[in-house]
Amino acid sequence: MIRAVLFDLYDTLLYLNSSVVTETRRQLAIRAGVDPDAWGALWRDNIQDRMLGRLGGLEDEIRTMLQQLGAVPPAELVAELAETETAGWIGAVTLYPETVPTLAALRERGLLLGLISNCSAQAGAVLERIGLAQYFDGIVLSCDVGAVKPDPAIFEHAIQQLRVAPGESMFVADGAFTELDAAKRFGMVAVKIEQAHQSGDYGTSTSFDHRVERLTEVLDLLG
Repeated sequence: MIRAVLFDLYDTLLYLNSSVVTETRRQLAIRAGVDPDAWGALWRDNIQDRMLGRLGGLEDEIRTMLQQLGAVPPAELVAELAETETAGWIGAVTLYPETVPTLAALRERGLLLGLISNCSAQAGAVLERIGLAQYFDGIVLSCDVGAVKPDPAIFEHAIQQLRVAPGESMFVADGAFTELDAAKRFGMVAVKIEQAHQSGDYGTSTSFDHRVERLTEVLDLLG
């Protein structure tokens, strides 16, 4: 019996307007007095380290990258840039219309809810500020636990938080990073969602148990 439903975040519960993020970071570079192209390249090149939390929190990330470009930023500027970056992400994300109704309906059925996301430090703040964090009993962000999907360790973190077995859990995701293949191997029921605005930037999954086109279809899978 399924006791917990876990979700991916990006391209599953919400989607990202990457052009807004790019423009925000251009403005950060101008404010910090560094070359925007070099600054943008750093953000792209260190994505894996940021998703694994190797650079620390958001202010640590920004400070380290500015130092790599030869700047010596005061603490006040770093804090300002971190807030601007977070605000930019909040402005760049859009919840799918069925996200909140689906999460609310699952909670009403008494199911535990979890989130597993490959993400950098901004995502945690975004979850809180857009009001999404309140729906989850457990949130596992790769930057916090030092593991990224498809590493089984990140799924282990999630089910331990919820105190369920893999076979008692369902994982719903767009399939990036071969996450659904990994979830199925781990013993979870794997559900691939295909919907509008998915970027496809991080590959896909080929092995899963169910395919849906709307988040509300997850309710039907649970009977």
